[in-house]
Amino acid sequence: MLLDGRTVLIAEDDPDQSNFIQTVLEDNGAKVIVTHNGTDALKAARDNRPHAMTLDINMPGMDVMDLLGELKHDESLSDLKICIVSGRPELRLILRDRHLNANAYLDKPFTEDDLVKSIVGLLEG
Repeated sequence: MLLDGRTVLIAEDDPDQSNFIQTVLEDNGAKVIVTHNGTDALKAARDNRPHAMTLDINMPGMDVMDLLGELKHDESLSDLKICIVSGRPELRLILRDRHLNANAYLDKPFTEDDLVKSIVGLLEG
């Protein structure tokens, strides 16, 4: 399978979206860890050292800007590949202006194919 042996952390507060992402990634062989807010996502990233992460830009808890900053400046997580998932593509500019670029962006709504291609591309690129 495309994602065998890979761990992906999902940070998504919408249960339906989270379940969709989890199911698609698991169906493609990934081990998946699910969190529903920024604070839990940071802890899970530090505790589990995933290969990749999908990060919803609008979540409760730790602000996404703070979370991205923590992830990018934690040397133990420097190789973590981050895919921002958002229904608001205009927010990419804010992230770029603050030098908090993610490795990939996925605009909602997206298909199973879009998700798998994005995560595989992150891990292979």
